[in-house]
Formats: sequence, structure tokens, C-alpha cells
Amino acid sequence: MNTSVSEWHEVIESESVAWVRDLDANLFSVGHRRLYVWQDELDGQWRWEIETFSGTGEAGSGKADSLAEARLAADLAAEKLSRSIC
Repeated sequence: MNTSVSEWHEVIESESVAWVRDLDANLFSVGHRRLYVWQDELDGQWRWEIETFSGTGEAGSGKADSLAEARLAADLAAEKLSRSIC
């Protein structure tokens, strides 16, 4: 099952660069989920989250050594989450 609705795209939030991929088309819904990847300014590690706009606000998170690894880890976690919801 492919959870991708959008491709990864660069965003600037609060003067920081991050990469986002929406997992559904309901951008303004409480049930919307997206993947969010950024580089930590303090330790330089890449971090990823599956952001939600309900509950705790996060359905998964982790760290990686590179942008590519963080995107892959986020994609895999989203696929796993998607299978567990169905």
C-alpha cells in the first residue's frame, strides 16, 4: 500500500529548513497526517516525525544520520502505521 499523497518538498518554518510529505489530502482536517524531517541545530542529527493534528500530535518519530536515511525511516514508519490502521 502506498501512503504517499504528496512528494517530499522543502519548507521553511521559523527560519529553519525542513522537508514535508503529506500522507492524506485532508490538509485542514483534524485527522490529517504528514511526515516532517529536519536537522537538529544542536547535534546535527536528522530527526523525523509522523505529525498528526489530534491526540498527542505525533504518531512516530526517530533519528537518522542523513536526510535520505530520515526520509526513508519516516516513509517506512508511515507504511507500517498505515497497515496497522487498516
